[in-house]
Amino acid sequence: MTKAILFDLDGTLLLSDEEEFYTAYYKTLGKYCLDLVEPSKLVQSVQKIMKKITMDDGKSNNYDRFINTMKEELGEDLASVLEKRFNSFYHGEEFNSLKSLTVPNKKLISWMRDSKNSNAKKALATNPIFPKIAIVKRMIWAGLHEDEFGLITVMENSHFLKPRGEYYAEIAQKLDVDPRECVMIGNDDFLDGSCTKIGMNFKRVEDFI
Repeated sequence: MTKAILFDLDGTLLLSDEEEFYTAYYKTLGKYCLDLVEPSKLVQSVQKIMKKITMDDGKSNNYDRFINTMKEELGEDLASVLEKRFNSFYHGEEFNSLKSLTVPNKKLISWMRDSKNSNAKKALATNPIFPKIAIVKRMIWAGLHEDEFGLITVMENSHFLKPRGEYYAEIAQKLDVDPRECVMIGNDDFLDGSCTKIGMNFKRVEDFI
């Protein structure tokens, strides 16, 4: 019996071109921080930091680990200024300009909202590489609402990243369900399909709908 359904965001609930979105995201972020650090250096540093925290022990949440690792990579003074600048970026119009790249998967969203599926707990299991403000904004752009999910994985409440099995174990624990009673719907065999490491069922979005 399925007691919980996990939904990936990019390529699943959103059909936007991921490469196009992230290219535009890094370009916009780099321009926004141009007075602080050269854009290519910023992008390389962020990607290096995300790769590093993917592999570590998860003793603190992803946000804290990101900031602490950024201090190691760029120095405490610059990292502290960048933390404030990132926060301003996500709250401002620069990040909102990326809304035009949002294409909701209306068929899957409609299925998710079908009354037949109302008994199953639902989680937005997007890779928590963004803080809550950014992920919630992207949900809203797609016409989704926070109260439609029992859990939304964001940097602040997650201690691991995909493809770590611990990421999915933490979701199951927070939803209070057995991993074997969960279905993960996604588009990426490596990132989303890694849920099978702890016994979750994986369904590719194009096969599921």
